[in-house]
Amino acid sequence: MSQGELNAIWADYMSLYEKGEVTGVFVISRLDYSPEAKAYAQDRRGRLEIFSIKEFEDNLLGFRRYCREVRDLFSEGDLENYYIKSSIEGGDELHKRIIAWVADPSKTPVAILGGYGMGKTSYCKFLTRELADRYLDDPSSRVPIYVRLSDIATQTDVDGLIAKTLAGRYHTKNYSFAKFKKLNRAGKFVVIFDGFDEMKHALSWADFKYNFSQIHSLLEGRAKIIVAGRPNAFLSDSEHAWILRGQRIAGENVIRIPGAPRYSELALAQFSDDEVTRFLERYLRRHHPVELTDLSEIEMWVSDRVTDFDKIRANGDLHRPVHLKIYADIAADPNVKLENFTTYGLYSIAATRISEREGEKIVRKQIDAEKRERIIERIAWWLWDSFDGRRLYFTADSVPESIIGRNLLDDPAYERDTLYREIFTGSFLERKFGQNYYFSHRSFLEFFVARRLESAEKHDIPVQSIFKNLNPEILAFLRQSPGYQEFLAYVDRGMQRFSGEIPQLLLEEIFKYREEKGLADAQVPIQVLLRYYGFFRAEVFDVPALKRMITMDLSSKNQEHRETALYFALYLLRMRFDSEVLVGLLQALAKTVQWPNRAVSGSGMNMTKYSYSRQNIGEYVFVRFARIAAEMTKDGQPIVSFDYARAFEEVRDKRSPKIVIDASSFEKLTDPAPARLEFTEIFEGISVKDQKAARDVLTVGVT
Repeated sequence: MSQGELNAIWADYMSLYEKGEVTGVFVISRLDYSPEAKAYAQDRRGRLEIFSIKEFEDNLLGFRRYCREVRDLFSEGDLENYYIKSSIEGGDELHKRIIAWVADPSKTPVAILGGYGMGKTSYCKFLTRELADRYLDDPSSRVPIYVRLSDIATQTDVDGLIAKTLAGRYHTKNYSFAKFKKLNRAGKFVVIFDGFDEMKHALSWADFKYNFSQIHSLLEGRAKIIVAGRPNAFLSDSEHAWILRGQRIAGENVIRIPGAPRYSELALAQFSDDEVTRFLERYLRRHHPVELTDLSEIEMWVSDRVTDFDKIRANGDLHRPVHLKIYADIAADPNVKLENFTTYGLYSIAATRISEREGEKIVRKQIDAEKRERIIERIAWWLWDSFDGRRLYFTADSVPESIIGRNLLDDPAYERDTLYREIFTGSFLERKFGQNYYFSHRSFLEFFVARRLESAEKHDIPVQSIFKNLNPEILAFLRQSPGYQEFLAYVDRGMQRFSGEIPQLLLEEIFKYREEKGLADAQVPIQVLLRYYGFFRAEVFDVPALKRMITMDLSSKNQEHRETALYFALYLLRMRFDSEVLVGLLQALAKTVQWPNRAVSGSGMNMTKYSYSRQNIGEYVFVRFARIAAEMTKDGQPIVSFDYARAFEEVRDKRSPKIVIDASSFEKLTDPAPARLEFTEIFEGISVKDQKAARDVLTVGVT
C-alpha cells in the first residue's frame, strides 16, 4: 500500500478522531506497505496503526506462533521422513478427499476410521502440518486445531478441551472460548479430534455420548470437524449409528436423532504392496546400521531387508504401518536374523528388545529383561480382564502387589515407589495427564494378553475368562503363537465342563480343531453344537443331510440330546432361514406329539393343561407355535403358520443347552414373520386320524 492510499484512508477518519468519536484507526491490508507509508504511519503512531493481515492476526490471536509449533507434531519420531499417504477403502487417496472437503462449503463432519496401527494419528499429524503451512503462507486459510482425545479420562466440556489444547499446551495468545467459537463459526478452523477410541476406553457410554455431544456443539456456521479412531470403540451397530450417523436403532426402526450430525465415514485401507515397499525403503534409509556410510552400501542393505520382508509378508497381517515400523526397527539391527517372522514373532522380538535395552540403561535398576516382560504381561492381563478390555489406563497404586511379585517387593534394594516407577517407566507404558498409565500402543496390550492366554493352562485361567476376554486382534496373535494348539486343547477340555456362551470366533477355531480330532470323546452337547455349527458355517446348506440329522437327533432317547438339537435347529433357522429345513424340523416334531382322541367343542379340539416339561419339549414347541392359518392353498388344503423366531426365544428362555453361541450373533436380528407351509407337507407319513386331530388342535390352539 502506498503513502497516498494510506493518507486517503486517514483523511476519511481524521475528523472522527479529532472529535473523540474514535480512539484510533487500524488499517489492515493483505499486502505490505511502502517505506513511505510506514514512515507516514510512524509519525501518527497512537492515532494510526497499520498491519498486514498476518501481523494483525498474530498480534490478536497468536495463530502464527501456534501453527509454527503444531506443525512440528509431524516431525515427532522422524515421521515426516518416512510417512506414506493413506488410502481409503475403494482406492481413493485420503488426503485428496480431505482437502476437497476443507474447500467445500458443506459442514458435514468427517470420521476417519481404522483398526489399530492403521495410521490414523500419523495422518492427523500430516494434515495438521499441511494446514498449518497453508495458514503460514496465507492467513486467510483455515487453522488446524489438533486435539488429543486420549488425554480425556472423564466427562469433559468442549470449552475445557479446546482450552487445554490452545491455552494449556500451546499457550495461544489472548485465548477465550467465546472468541474461538465465533471464529470457528466463521470458518477459521479445521478442528481435528484424534483418538476417540482411546477416550472411549476411559469412559462410560453415557460419558462418551456426552463428550461427542460437546464436539457436535462446534458444528455451527462454516465449522469443519474431523474425528479419528477405531470403529471397535463402538460395541454395537446402535452405538455406531448413534454417534456417527445421528440415528437411534429400536428393533427394526431407525429413528433420526433431532439435530445430530451424520458423518462422512472414511475407512482407511491397508497398505498396498507398493506402499509397503516405499514405507520400508524410506524408514530403513533413515535407520540403517551406523557402520554403513557409503550410499551404495546403504541402498544395497535396504534392498536386502526389503527382499527379506517380501519373503515373510504372507505369514501375517503385515500391511499395517505399526507392524511395518516394528519390522523395520528389528530389520535395522544387523544382529537379528530375519527368518520366517509372523506378526506375533515381530511383537515378541520387539518386546524382548525393548525390555533388554531398558535393563541396560545405567539409570535403570537391573531388573531382568524376562522378569520385566512377565510383569508387564501380568499387568496387561489384569487390566484387560478386570475391565473387559474397556479401560486401557490404570494408576500405579491400583496394581495388585501379586502382579509385581513378592520377591521384588520384599527386596531391600527397592523402595516401593522406586520399584513401581522403574517398572512403569522402563517398559511399554506411557504416563499421560495425572497419574494414569497407558500402553504405548493398544496392539502391545493385546499382544501381551494373547501371550498370557497362550499359557492359559499354566496360569489356570478358566475358559469363561478366555471367552470373555478374546477379541479378533488377540485371536490373530494367538493363531501365530507357538503354543496355539496347546491353547486350543486346553479350551476344548474346559468346554466339556463349561456352561454358558462361547464366542463364535473361538467356536470356529474349536470346530477346526475337532475336525481333525473327531467328536467321539466330546460330551453330547458339544457334539451337537459342533455338528450344527458345521452346517451354519457352510456357504450353502446341505439340506438333505441337515434334515436327516434333525430327524435322527429328535428321535434320540437321550433328553439332553433332543433338547440341544432342537435349540440349534431353531438357531440355524433363526440365523439362516430355509423353508426346506423348517419342513424337515416340523415333520420330525409332528411325530413326537401325542394327539388327543376326543372332541371338547363343536369347533375343534384342544390339549388342556398343556405345559412345558423335559419330556414333551417337541410337543410343546410344535403345538405352542404352530397354527392353522386363515387362508388355504389353491386346492383347498390348510396352511400351517409356524413362528420359528418365537419358538427359538422360548426354548432359549426355558431350556437353553449347556453351551451356546454368544447372543451377540442374533441380538441384532429383526423379528421375521411366521413361516407358512402346507399342512400335508408337514404331516406326510402321519395317520389320517392324527392328521384330523392335529388340524383341529392347531385351529383352536393350546389352552
